Formats: sequence, structure tokens, C-alpha cells
Amino acid sequence: MLAVATLVGCSKEQSELSIGDIQGKATIVGSLSYNQGQAFSNNQFSELLSPAAGVKVSIKVSNASLDPNGSAQGYTTYETTTDAEGKYSIEIPAVDNTNIIISPASFMGTRTLVVDWENNAPVMETEEVVYNINGIQATVSPGEILVKDQMYSYSPRTFVESFGEMETLKGKIGISRLYQSNTQRYWGAKAGINVRITVTYNYTETLPNGGTGDMVRLFGATTDESGNFTINIPVKAKGETLKYLEIEPVSFYETSFRHFDANGDEESLEGVYAQLNSYNYPGFYSNYTFPEFEEIENIVYAVMSFNENKDNGYGEDSMWRNITVWGTRSFE
Repeated sequence: MLAVATLVGCSKEQSELSIGDIQGKATIVGSLSYNQGQAFSNNQFSELLSPAAGVKVSIKVSNASLDPNGSAQGYTTYETTTDAEGKYSIEIPAVDNTNIIISPASFMGTRTLVVDWENNAPVMETEEVVYNINGIQATVSPGEILVKDQMYSYSPRTFVESFGEMETLKGKIGISRLYQSNTQRYWGAKAGINVRITVTYNYTETLPNGGTGDMVRLFGATTDESGNFTINIPVKAKGETLKYLEIEPVSFYETSFRHFDANGDEESLEGVYAQLNSYNYPGFYSNYTFPEFEEIENIVYAVMSFNENKDNGYGEDSMWRNITVWGTRSFE
């Protein structure tokens, strides 16, 4: 990484400070990264996280903070550049409680988003965006090492609104499992369940037909071995309230479902978990606020349509509505 600082634009008041004579030093270190959206491959979602390499980082040091009389105006600016891993380090002059502003440079890039769903798979589209980080205000003192790791937010060129922050949404999707008879169930985790997330913001945008309407964006996530999923939702500000948040698991084929016949003997069934007709109950939350709810219990019901009983056989229309439940839990 470039560790040499560049002094930029000193005014007369700045030069009179003799900044070079200040013995105290503080070190600013950090790493910058950005999220290029999502990829969908092998029926799995993944986050496209990248280090922000080769980005200029400006550290503005308040002259008034350095001036014993507190009368100096303006800032003295020091600059460095992130390395291939998005990391940077720079040393600046400091006295007790020196006010600084850390300003990483903005840059153009692309972001891949979910724009539609067809045949239980996402339709992805790549758009041009501006990645940005608002100036970070901080205070340092001599000998201090200040660590500032940041992720870029982004502003799509086609949006009227800009997203200045990212909020993380964590959830858990499980499916009902039987362990005794046909009525005693437990909550089982399953990896590889894709989740469709629909976010309706509390602001509007211009629609393709020229009118205006709620800004709605689609996202996707995939559960891990514990049934957990994580997704980053862009917002205008931390703690934002969404108009609606909808979480809907995507149908999937289950190769082994434990069941019991009328005699209590165990059977192994296979079929499709799907949300069908009036049984389509996705997790739906009005006025969802980040991160107001530490835990939400809102079960999502589904129908399992058995294509086959491995022992005796079932027709394609056979369904078990009372023993097939999935759900959303533990949102943060």
C-alpha cells in the first residue's frame, strides 16, 4: 500500500501553524470493501464482496484542533491509497483530541441484482452504480492507532434516491420433520433452500410507464447447513423503516421425508415442498424497522406434494397439509 502522505492545499493560516513541528503522531489504518450484489450459480446465492483496491483515501486534519489558540481555519489534507486487499495506513500529526475526517474516494462500478423470478429461479440484471462512503468524523490523540474498516454503499444511477448505508438481515428457514407417529414433529434445518426477499421502501420512484410508485427491490439468499441465511439490504440511513418486508422460501424437492403408516411403521417419502394456492403464506411484515425486532416468530406454511412413496407409492396429487411447515425465525 502507499504509505506516503501528501500535503494538499495549505492556506496562509495553515502554514503559520508549522504543522511539521508537531511532534505527536497518530496512525489511521483500515480496510475498504464493496458489495457488487449477488450471483446465482449451481442453485445457490452468493454475495459478491470485493476489496476496494487502488482507492484514494483522504484524511482531513482540522487546523483549529492543532492550533493552541483554536483560531486557525480550514483543514490540512493527507492522502494515501489502498493496496490490493483494500487496506491502507497513514500517519498524521496530532495533539490531544484532534478532529479529523476520513474520506475514501467514490468510484464507478456495477452491481448485479434480482429483478424477477421465473420457474423458481431468479432473473439477474447488472446495473451501473456509484460506490461511495460519506465522510467519517473521528477524534485522535498522539500515539493512537485508529482502525476504521468500512464497506461502501452505492447509488444506482437509475434511482432518484441514494442508498447511504447497508443493513444486514439474518433469518432461519426450517422444515417440519417427523420423529414419532404422524403428529409429533420437530423443527429441522436444511441447507440449500433459496429464499426470495421482497423489500418495499417508504419512498417512491419513477416507473417505466412514466408514473410513480413504491420503490420495490428483490433479493435472494440461500440457507446454510444450520438453515440460516444472511442478506445485505441497502438503505438510506441506519435504522430505516421499510414499508413491507416479505420473506418467501422457494419450492424445492425433498428426497427423504420421514413418515409413518397407519400401523406406526416408518415410511420414507419424497416430494416437493411448495406454496400452493390458498396455502401461500410467506413471512410478511409491515413497517419492519432495522434492527428493532430481535426475534420474529411468523411461521410460513407450505404444502408437500408427494410424487412417490418409496415403499407403496402415492399418486402425484397426494398432499399432507398438516405435517409440512416451514418458517422464518430469528430476524435481526
